[in-house]
Amino acid sequence: MVTLALGCSEKIAIPTPTEPTVFSTSLKPKKSTAGIKGQIVWQGILPTVAGFRAPISPLSEHIGNPRLAWPNPSTPKINPKNNGLENAVVTLESTEPFSINAEGFPPIEVETNQFKMLVKQAGVFSPIGFVRQGDSVNFINRQDFFFSIRARGEAFFSIPLSQKNKPVQRSFPSAGVVTLTSGTGQFWMQSHLIILPHTFATRSDKDGLFEISGLPEGKHNFKVWLPNWQITNQEIDAETWEITRLEFAKDLEKTFSSTASEEPSLEVIKISGSDLAIKK
Repeated sequence: MVTLALGCSEKIAIPTPTEPTVFSTSLKPKKSTAGIKGQIVWQGILPTVAGFRAPISPLSEHIGNPRLAWPNPSTPKINPKNNGLENAVVTLESTEPFSINAEGFPPIEVETNQFKMLVKQAGVFSPIGFVRQGDSVNFINRQDFFFSIRARGEAFFSIPLSQKNKPVQRSFPSAGVVTLTSGTGQFWMQSHLIILPHTFATRSDKDGLFEISGLPEGKHNFKVWLPNWQITNQEIDAETWEITRLEFAKDLEKTFSSTASEEPSLEVIKISGSDLAIKK
């Protein structure tokens, strides 16, 4: 018991705590162990996607260079053994950040090298990267050649990469798909950034398999995204008559529902030519 004197004679007794205060942890969000598993497979005849032959640059000073073979940047990777579709993006359809999933994605570096553009994330190179909304990405040129990267979709900018190995950083405040292409005529250089308000996203492996963990339990809506390889327009350099840029048909977006649980069953999502409006 502690007494506190007020004035000259008046006293007030203040009780002394006999036990320390214990703060409950029950209100802290717990990481969920629920998730979904699935496989994305191609249904029907496998598509044939033609490549291109072009010099390393459409500009006149490179016109005498040999014409090299370049693949269509959106060519789908389909496993001939099981028709599994690789690098298909699967995301939770939600605008909520979900406090139980507060961690961000691993940092990203978009790299130009050997006249290719790839996304490096968690030590893996791929044509697709995942970015938490508001986070930044490093762009870096690894070869002695001037490149410019052009962003379209949910971001609109151009980045000159004139100095080798010097990163340039950009942030992405809006959620959605950002398509990155060359602004210096290397039309086969393309990659994509998936900007999300949460981290419930993945891409399928070489067998078309995917898994998203840490989801709130229950039924949710998801979206499969895949770039379209069908070309709708080509921009041509007026002096060299070489291709400088490609325009592609609308990307695939297919929704499905699945129930997140601790022991999820395998969800099979079939993709066919009709989903991409493939011309016969």
